[in-house]
Amino acid sequence: MNRSRDTSSTALDVVGRLSEVSRLAGQLADRVLSAQIASQPIPEAQIHALLDAAIILDAYAMKLPPLLEQMIGKVEDDERDNPAAGRKADGAGVDAER
Repeated sequence: MNRSRDTSSTALDVVGRLSEVSRLAGQLADRVLSAQIASQPIPEAQIHALLDAAIILDAYAMKLPPLLEQMIGKVEDDERDNPAAGRKADGAGVDAER
């Protein structure tokens, strides 16, 4: 009986952590968008964090925060329209500092 309680509390813990990942990803997506609007550099680490969050949330079939979903959709559209753009070595528009 203790084992099922441990399993259910572990599942709740995972859901809680995924909810926190989603919340933080939404906040970070908002910061990145604000920086982009203000023509400020966007640290590469922030882009990687957003992509990692999207991958994790998708792996657990969790809905992406709306702004992150919009950003991912834009990247996919841009890469579909111009496949070479997603592979630029110069990282245009992204600050290389971490």
